[in-house]
Amino acid sequence: MVRFGTNAQKSAEPAWQDVGANVLRMDSLYDASFHDWLKCEDNVSIIASYLQRIANEYPMDRIINALRWLVSSWRVESTAVIVRHITAEWAVSPNAKPAASAPFRLDTPQTSSQEPDLAVLAGEARRGLLVRELTKDWTCQQIAQLVGMLSLTFWSERTHLEAFLRTLVSDWDFCRLSSFFSYISSQLGLDYRVKVSMLQQAARRNASRLSLKRSRNSA
Repeated sequence: MVRFGTNAQKSAEPAWQDVGANVLRMDSLYDASFHDWLKCEDNVSIIASYLQRIANEYPMDRIINALRWLVSSWRVESTAVIVRHITAEWAVSPNAKPAASAPFRLDTPQTSSQEPDLAVLAGEARRGLLVRELTKDWTCQQIAQLVGMLSLTFWSERTHLEAFLRTLVSDWDFCRLSSFFSYISSQLGLDYRVKVSMLQQAARRNASRLSLKRSRNSA
């Protein structure tokens, strides 16, 4: 599905951005029903396995664009399946295989003295970016539900979860973040200090946006 694009451009936007139109064009060319098959949630396991193989051959903007179209009318559960498959190898340390254990809880002290793996943290930030862009128009409760489902698979270390969350909420305002935490913090075992730090950053964003708005109004 990520491949569904053409080299021709009918407008200022790249042709690959209109995923739906490209899929329908393939249906017409090949007398097929790719569109209906792809949009059917019953096929989510097959679609997720296919995308896991090919999606990471493409830049992030194309992955996000294709997935936005794909999951636009899907349930949170199906979206979680897609995200788990596509990002499965994004935050795996090149030095060690991930442990098959329950997610790390932020209220539990770390026993490892090793420094955080920068490659893993970068992968978690990338995963956070994907989820943030896919859920732009979701409610806080839906996003919390998605993150809760992903937590059953990812984030065996505190620092990994923090890297994901900080990227996920990097452009949220205070109210949105506070609402999100009310739904998810207990499930993730979020430490009070982590929540306070992130809420303080959100409050500073609020103040910065308000100051910018006032400056524009007075100009």
